[in-house]
Amino acid sequence: MLKIFTPIFIILLMTASLLILKERNTFDVRTLVHIDPLPHTKELIAKEKYVEAEEYLSYFISYDYVKKNPQSQQLLQVIKSKREDYGYKAKKFLEGLTQGKSDEDIGKASAIASDFLIIGDIRDLSIEGKHYMDNKEVDNVIVALSSLGILATASTFYTMGATTPIKTSISVLKYGKKVNKLPSWLSHQLITQAQISNKTKSLNNLKDLLQPIYKLYDKIGLKETLNLLKDTKNIKELKSFVTLASRFGKKSNVLLKITKGKAFEYAKSMPNVKSKNILYASTYGEKGLKGLKKIGESKFIKRVGFGSNLAKTTYKGNLNSLFNYLLKNIPSSLLYTIIILSFLYFVQKLYMPIKELFSSSLLAK
Repeated sequence: MLKIFTPIFIILLMTASLLILKERNTFDVRTLVHIDPLPHTKELIAKEKYVEAEEYLSYFISYDYVKKNPQSQQLLQVIKSKREDYGYKAKKFLEGLTQGKSDEDIGKASAIASDFLIIGDIRDLSIEGKHYMDNKEVDNVIVALSSLGILATASTFYTMGATTPIKTSISVLKYGKKVNKLPSWLSHQLITQAQISNKTKSLNNLKDLLQPIYKLYDKIGLKETLNLLKDTKNIKELKSFVTLASRFGKKSNVLLKITKGKAFEYAKSMPNVKSKNILYASTYGEKGLKGLKKIGESKFIKRVGFGSNLAKTTYKGNLNSLFNYLLKNIPSSLLYTIIILSFLYFVQKLYMPIKELFSSSLLAK
């Protein structure tokens, strides 16, 4: 009985070894390491960047490996308590109203509101006018956007709100300029287009440029829009980011950040992969997205154990669990040894029958 089962067992062992090595050659899941969000979150808190800290930690908090860490919940509570403090909110509201910028939502809202009600445009033109009179550097982009803002405000009243998206986009861009989030290509475009609009007294020339900005703002809000906008190189890339925002919403910014800007490329090449699986793969950084693309959605999710619904007591579930364990824990050197020894075993087993067959054929002659 043992003589029958030994070859079968060795064949199975060799086959499993070959399959594991083949998959590792495609993508080795052992190289995947989850991003630990706590160190960077602590850095942001130390710099009093509470909004950015909450956005970053919240991206990971829904996943068990972070959620089950008591420290992550404590940090999140510290951030929320600070942001909900009335004194803090009042300070940020006034910051947005007087300076036209803030890192907090309430400050951003007051900054955008002041621009939308023309107060901000007049304030900014006055500031730049004073700079000119004092022989200081004038921000031509702010001047261009403020003049466009006044034109857009008048146009919004005249058209009964039809140009509201354009006015909103101008306010978003002016805010972006104040917090250094406007790319140079867009700054140049705005100055050129503002000159045309002021001559024609029309905003029609701005529609193609401002439409994707309004779409981004509408889908993911001010902060995320500006964070995506600052990394664009041209209008084509800006429009492509609208697609990314449509798919991943407010998580788009952190998704790009933790994958070193490669998320859009990978997402575009995997249109049928579920968004939640792309987001989970990104918790391993760019390498996670690379693995997802190389070995496929179904296999990747099984290998990393995310959302697995295979019952441990079923035959299929046990096989998958066993294969995953071997894939992650057995050294490749051991697998090569098994294959070589298995090969030698069968060579030895076949050697005698072949020798006898060869001898018999010689005697028959």
